Amino acid sequence: MGPDQAAVWYRRMSALYALGSWTLLGSLFFLGRKKSTLPGNEVEQKKGSTIELPEPPRGFYVETIVTYKEDFVPITEKIHNYLKSWTGGPGAES
Repeated sequence: MGPDQAAVWYRRMSALYALGSWTLLGSLFFLGRKKSTLPGNEVEQKKGSTIELPEPPRGFYVETIVTYKEDFVPITEKIHNYLKSWTGGPGAES
């Protein structure tokens, strides 16, 4: 790639980057203003049973349940086995 081609490529990539940046900033501004100015944007509460606690709970609790299929091989293990096959180590043991 010659210096002239590199300069053209650099200008094109700069223009593409600027377009993407301004598009992102413009959409964030537009959606932020749209969300804050819409009338009637209230969320309806379900009329089911609600539990009101006298004081807010302390701490933060998250429960995650992971379910794997039978004979499931995670993608990280597949990548690891592939790289090992290239470096001469033992690959997949199946």
